[in-house]
Amino acid sequence: MGLATRTTNSAESSPSTAKIPLLWGRFTNEHWSERLEEIGAFGPTIAVYSAYESDVSGSYQLLVGRQMRDSRPVSPPLQIVAAAQGAYLAFRCSGPLPQAVIDGWRDVWAYFARGDAPARAYTFDFEVYPDRGSVEIWVAVRDRQQPAD
Repeated sequence: MGLATRTTNSAESSPSTAKIPLLWGRFTNEHWSERLEEIGAFGPTIAVYSAYESDVSGSYQLLVGRQMRDSRPVSPPLQIVAAAQGAYLAFRCSGPLPQAVIDGWRDVWAYFARGDAPARAYTFDFEVYPDRGSVEIWVAVRDRQQPAD
């Protein structure tokens, strides 16, 4: 559960059209981590990429929030994303934010550009912020037997 926006990697490459910094700013400045905890959220802050239009070049939704134990009705500006189980590869990055995450995603894209890399599933990807010094990027991959969409 958290705050969400829809964007593209192309839009995020320009400060004048980037929505993700605004989303993170709102989440932080309006104390949403604490507000969500008051209604049952737990664990670290998580950013969930979902509702992919296509691939790395298409639009997607990004939700910044925290995990909830149960599903409940929510009112704007809150939204819920329920991610199904799947196969993931995890990438760990560290350093000052947001540059560590930007560099981490560059590493992810370079890894998946390799010919021997598994195919990305473009279902749900996550950034997990377990502490101030590190970020884990979890990228959904297709099972080798799973056909492409």
